[in-house]
Amino acid sequence: MADNAYRMRRLFHPDSGRCLDIAVDHGYFGQGAFLSGIEDLPSAVEVLAAAGPDAIQLTPGQARLLQRAGGRGRPALVMRTDVANVYGSVLPDHMFSAIAPEPVLTAVRLDAACVVVNLLDLPGRPEVREACIRNVMELVTKRR
Repeated sequence: MADNAYRMRRLFHPDSGRCLDIAVDHGYFGQGAFLSGIEDLPSAVEVLAAAGPDAIQLTPGQARLLQRAGGRGRPALVMRTDVANVYGSVLPDHMFSAIAPEPVLTAVRLDAACVVVNLLDLPGRPEVREACIRNVMELVTKRR
């Protein structure tokens, strides 16, 4: 079995083959409106983990909140690797998408089942898509 297959088994339910991944990486994007209901992040992660989803998506800084919960029944970690400033209702003049330093090494250290990176395509903003493609290529290169 390929190494990535072991990680994928942590993500997908053995009977249904489906994965419910709860994204709580909202604070990474600097939009206060995204934070409603997760202001107390340690409590929010605890409640979500107890609900038993297959995975919880967190940033590298948030990941320890899930991983310290321990136990075999803990949801898998899906780690956010990039940050962008394109999520507000008013888009900034300078838009970006950047990847965190050493994303794969950080994911391995935090026992993530997989990593997530955006591929954004905004009308009239090809530079954002190009930055996202560079981020994806960097992750693919680092996994080998």
